[in-house]
Amino acid sequence: MQQVHCARIAYPQYNRRLLKRSGHISQQVRTIFNSFFCLLLFIFLLIACAGPAPSKQLQLQVPPAARITYVAIGASDTFGTGTADPATQCWPVDLATSLGPQVRLINLGIPGINAHDALNIELPVALDEHPTLITVWLAVNDLVDKVPLDSYQRDLNSVVQRLHSANLKARIVVANVPDLTFLPRFKNNNVQELHQTIAAYNNVISSVVQHNHVILVDLYQNWQTLAEHPEYISQDGLHPNAIGYAQVAEIFYHTLQIQKT
Repeated sequence: MQQVHCARIAYPQYNRRLLKRSGHISQQVRTIFNSFFCLLLFIFLLIACAGPAPSKQLQLQVPPAARITYVAIGASDTFGTGTADPATQCWPVDLATSLGPQVRLINLGIPGINAHDALNIELPVALDEHPTLITVWLAVNDLVDKVPLDSYQRDLNSVVQRLHSANLKARIVVANVPDLTFLPRFKNNNVQELHQTIAAYNNVISSVVQHNHVILVDLYQNWQTLAEHPEYISQDGLHPNAIGYAQVAEIFYHTLQIQKT
């Protein structure tokens, strides 16, 4: 706080007897002088004894605390590969926007990652964030890389189980494998064999979801419109584009809304 130092002002001392003797100062001049002297004294006292001027305080508007801390665990399809700007056009951003303004999103999606890698790389970060909402979409890379089903089930179950054990109140959502036969990337695959592989992976995902009592987002059933909308897929023939990711986000959002009721 700034300190104000009060100083005394020294005024000349007048000899009243001398003034009376001189007779040159009239009564009117004396009256004006006295008034002026009193005014000066009043001003100095006012300045010297007045308190410090109130200081202006900077008022900062603190943003409201996040109502939902949302962590997205996944691979390139969670990262947003296939869009012009993955940071803003991925489906986790669309989902967070739909959930409301007070959502803090941490997107951990890493292109090329599988469930085992996510267990060691993404999971520790997710646990540190203490999320209230978690989405897990780890399937397509494991399927394409032909990871054995028992290994995939063990890794996916470990991810979900550790998330659930760390925060029993968090909502955990796990997505399965969509119908990849609609994608240009798999047009040369044997359709019947691919359907069987997808079904096997989705059975494992369903088992993990039921075992851990979390929420399933059934992309296989709820994204059948992909067959009628090739414009949802990016030029790489595998990943959705911005429009396609918006559809994925809508499926996640719809599932979460149903689970509320």
